[in-house]
Amino acid sequence: MKPSPRPAGAERSRSQTTRMNRSAKSVLENNRGMAMVLTISAVALLSLLGVWLVVQSGSTYRITQSVERRESTFNLAEGALQLSWRCLRTESNEKILKDLKKKQDVTPPSGVVPYMQANQAVDHQTKASRTLTPRLMFLEAQSVPGWDMNKFRGYYYLAQGEGREILPQQKGGPARSEVVMLVRKIGQVHSR
Repeated sequence: MKPSPRPAGAERSRSQTTRMNRSAKSVLENNRGMAMVLTISAVALLSLLGVWLVVQSGSTYRITQSVERRESTFNLAEGALQLSWRCLRTESNEKILKDLKKKQDVTPPSGVVPYMQANQAVDHQTKASRTLTPRLMFLEAQSVPGWDMNKFRGYYYLAQGEGREILPQQKGGPARSEVVMLVRKIGQVHSR
């Protein structure tokens, strides 16, 4: 028996398949374009790394500015606290207190104690506006154990210091820090 003749299209499709396989093999074996692909990939990767470094350095700069601003306002607040404490050490209770009403602001006016002025400008050379504000709050007066109850009394104060710094192009208002210290000052009882 004679084999049946194959259709003419089958011969062509087989030869086309063979040619396609040869051309695919030759493309895979040909490495001329690989260098270009690797170079473009490396350049893209290095570009992404460069962009990431630029963004990272910008955020690091902002963090550094924030930390410096916080330290600056904290130092201002500590300076104001030292002024409040100086007032308590050097001035008498009679000069500070008008009456013994609890939890009252007893900050002496700047006419009485000049360094207790509110919103004192710190430096005039910089563009930033930096101020400090010392404050005193009278909490209460109690007898002191071990002392003569009729002659001596413990006066409890809350010494406060506030520092503010207004920076150019700052969002959200001024940077502000506040520190407080509880102070017991023992003094003689005078009739009022």
